[in-house]
Amino acid sequence: MTKLTTGRWLFSLNALITGTGGFLADFNASHVYNPRWPPHAKFHNGQTMAVGVLLAGASLFFTWRRAGDRPTNVLAAALFGGSLFWSQAAANLFPGVAWTDPELLGPGQSMDQFPPQLYIDLGMTALVLVATWLSWPRTPAAPAPKLQAG
Repeated sequence: MTKLTTGRWLFSLNALITGTGGFLADFNASHVYNPRWPPHAKFHNGQTMAVGVLLAGASLFFTWRRAGDRPTNVLAAALFGGSLFWSQAAANLFPGVAWTDPELLGPGQSMDQFPPQLYIDLGMTALVLVATWLSWPRTPAAPAPKLQAG
């Protein structure tokens, strides 16, 4: 398998996780079916899940696109593929946010710990970076100059 093909499959794996991860993590009592959540919070949760599907589709489009120049396609696949995870990491910077609801803390967990979602964000960023590196076009080495006998 070539580097380009491996990179494309890594971008595709990223898109699969981007498009389905929110549904797998949030369609339960902690989010969508949480009776403590106001309807507007559920609206934004639905919006985030829908954005994940759209970003995944856009990333897949540019990952497998044959038209256009390859650097632009790879850059677009990377930006669409990483955006959901980068925005999730950035969400921790807003005032009053928490990585979970207090009643959902597991044994030994606290609201002060490093948000577990950031491990996913870092892992997915690494996946996008490796896929970008593998997919990026390589310029062939210039041939050595020929010496002329004189």
